[in-house]
Amino acid sequence: MLELRDLVKHYQMGGDEVIRAVDGVSMTVAPGEFVALYGPSGSGKTTLLELVAGLRDPDSGSVLVNGRDVFEMSRKEGHEYRLHQLGIVGQPHNLIPGARAIQNASLKLLLANVRNAPSAIEPLLAQLGLGKRLQHRTEQLSMGERQRVLIALALSTNPGLVLADEPTGSLDTQRTREVLGLLRDLCRERQMTLLLATHDPQGAAFADQVHELRDGRLTEYRPDHLPIPVGLPPQGD
Repeated sequence: MLELRDLVKHYQMGGDEVIRAVDGVSMTVAPGEFVALYGPSGSGKTTLLELVAGLRDPDSGSVLVNGRDVFEMSRKEGHEYRLHQLGIVGQPHNLIPGARAIQNASLKLLLANVRNAPSAIEPLLAQLGLGKRLQHRTEQLSMGERQRVLIALALSTNPGLVLADEPTGSLDTQRTREVLGLLRDLCRERQMTLLLATHDPQGAAFADQVHELRDGRLTEYRPDHLPIPVGLPPQGD
């Protein structure tokens, strides 16, 4: 289970200006739950995910993963947490140029000293529809295929918690649905908790629970583009 308690992270920008990236966020996410953090760019979503990953220290508050505070871990324990307990779904530009799909996807397994790492990751890549693209280099893969390689990389060590920061930002509508559907289904199948940061209402639509993040604070979720009820004309015409 993931629990955030009064998490705060501010940045001093010079003079008296303070950026309240995360400003007193509390939230509980159950095992196997898909939760979306919805909000515009600059709302604090990325900073919040980096705090959960232990990549930044908070000004105050705590992040508890299965009852353990991430910020009380030693450097070695933090490395083990990110390697084994945490999966981070990056964006397509994070792949190594020139490397083959199976090499990119097996990097965490290699770091975890898993024997025959490429063979170990192959079934997951096949499940993601990349069985015939294993030997293709990064530049030979479509954006959707690159994103699926990154999903395989994130899930390769079977983590309990998966973080995804705008994973579909460079994909078209159809590919976005495919990738989000894959993430949702795989996390349910493996009982992984998924925390998605997105500015796309379509991304939020796939989640079990949605929190809106504005100016570092959680607020009631209000999609920017609400459907117009049947029979009523659009307002402003």
